[in-house]
Formats: sequence, structure tokens, C-alpha cells
Amino acid sequence: MKILKIIGIALLAIIIIGAIAASMQPGDAHTEQSIVINASPATIYQELNGFKTFSKWSPWAKMDPNATYTFEGPESGVGAKMSWKSEKWNVGNGAQWVEESIENKKVKNGLTFEGQPGTSYATFVLEPMGDGTTVTWMYDGKNEGMMGKAMWMMMSGMMNDVYIQGLSDLKAYVESLPPAPADSTVVNP
Repeated sequence: MKILKIIGIALLAIIIIGAIAASMQPGDAHTEQSIVINASPATIYQELNGFKTFSKWSPWAKMDPNATYTFEGPESGVGAKMSWKSEKWNVGNGAQWVEESIENKKVKNGLTFEGQPGTSYATFVLEPMGDGTTVTWMYDGKNEGMMGKAMWMMMSGMMNDVYIQGLSDLKAYVESLPPAPADSTVVNP
């Protein structure tokens, strides 16, 4: 009987410590990772400004090659949308769309996940770096209530790993492509 009491106290302590740790998580979730890709911002931007080639580098496409995708709106730019359905828990069901697009500099995608409230955002920022481009991939969302904070506590490390893998795969994919044509925009002095 004494052993059950010790196990019960230990479990209660674990629950209390977990609740305290979860309550200390921020209300806003944020993570970001960066990589230098040996390609111009224009070449990378073409790949990020829509979802046509998303499955060629996406870490989630690797997690479930059998996921189904549907596309709506324009092929690229603001309004391009991709929805997905997956039987795998780590991919799930959801949608993302291009919400903001600044040519060769930034693409901001809105994200919704089935069963989770609100909209999250994945943003790619492109900065020229010598002959290449620094690509920073950011995730921003809300940690709704204690459950949201507890989920973020468990998911934040995984998100960092997934973003690192995704950027590495984006680098390999983009560096295998022919360069994009030079920007033809003429700026008057």
C-alpha cells in the first residue's frame, strides 16, 4: 500500500510540475531557422510564392507521401491556396495560403489546422548574401489556454527540427534548378 502512495505522490508531482512548466510558456508561439542557399532571391522566391513545388522540399510531404493536396486560386502570389489531408497525426489536415508577397524579399503564408483554433503564419524572408541568399523561415501562432501552451512546450523542439530539415531540403532542391532570369524591372535614376 505504501508503494501505491509513493507512486501516486510522484505522479501528482509530475502533473504539477508539468502544469507549472506549461503555464510559463509564452502566449505567442515563435520559432525561426535560417540557411544560406546558393541561388538568387528571385530563384528562391519563385519556389516559395506558391505551392506547385511545395512537395519537392516540404518536410511534411516526406512525413506522409500519401497525403492528398488540393489547390485553389492563382498558381502563385496572394490568394494561392493549398489544402491537405493526411491520416498521419504529425501532418493532419489543414490549409495554407499566400497572404503577403513582396517580390524576391518575403512570402507570408496563413495556416489553419483542423481541430485548432485561429490562424498561424509561416513567413519566409529572403536576404541577399554574397552570391547566395539567406532564407529565414519563421512560424508565429497563438498558444491558446493551458492546453495550447502545453502543446507548444512539446512541439517547439520538433518544429525547430522540422524547419531545419525543410530548409536543408529547400536548399538542395533550389540549388539543383537553373537560375531564374534576372529581374527586368528598370529603375529610373
